[in-house]
Amino acid sequence: MNADSNKISTPTSIHELVEEMEKHPDLYQHLQIFLRRESNTGISEFGEQYLAVSPSGFELYKIESVDYQNGRIIISLTNVSTNENVIHSVDINYEQPSCLFVRWQDIKSMVFSECIKSNINDGDLLELIG
Repeated sequence: MNADSNKISTPTSIHELVEEMEKHPDLYQHLQIFLRRESNTGISEFGEQYLAVSPSGFELYKIESVDYQNGRIIISLTNVSTNENVIHSVDINYEQPSCLFVRWQDIKSMVFSECIKSNINDGDLLELIG
């Protein structure tokens, strides 16, 4: 970490970045782009599906890997519907994330829960979580 404790350092590896995020969560709050129902401070599970949401739209992806190079988090993803590989890059110094990732399993659980609570046999909603 830099001498000024209110500034983000430039870690040299993903492990160092994770350590810095654990030591100074307030400085790295803008990097918490993976949203899940239960509290989680670590990197998401590889192979897990996430709905990527950005100002231009949304798409379902599977996380393949996460790396860190030169102040950027590099996320390798696979589009679930097209099987196309995509790279998403996050600058650790930019405080406005361009994309948030919501765990797909949490979305499915919420939809299922709503179907159960409503006592309505909504085939369209159940098809979504199928």
